[in-house]
Amino acid sequence: MNEKLQNLLELVRRTAWQAGDLAADAVYGAGQMADDLLSSAKLRVRAATVEGDIKGKLTEVGEMVYATHTGNPTESEDLLAKLREIDELKAQLADINESLGRAPAAPVCPTCGAAVREEDAFCRECGGKL
Repeated sequence: MNEKLQNLLELVRRTAWQAGDLAADAVYGAGQMADDLLSSAKLRVRAATVEGDIKGKLTEVGEMVYATHTGNPTESEDLLAKLREIDELKAQLADINESLGRAPAAPVCPTCGAAVREEDAFCRECGGKL
């Protein structure tokens, strides 16, 4: 009887040990998932911030172009500097989107917004130069 009890206790001990290992693995996996979700959320926030920065810079460029139209010309170097800032922000956004696994946006015509192919030199909708 004593031997049966010892065998049963040994079985309970091994089962408890295995259950502890499984619980530790589950906690580790949950921690990894939480880290991944946090990293992804931070990247999404960064992407939204960069998108907002791009919109702000585009607004500034639009104001510069409009000022030129109304007779208050903008220095071309100032305009080029803003455009370079936008290029840099778009590159940052592309890197963030790649990290998030987002596909790059399909190219569109800058004139009419229609979808274009990479190899197109002119828009198939409006004929605008690409």
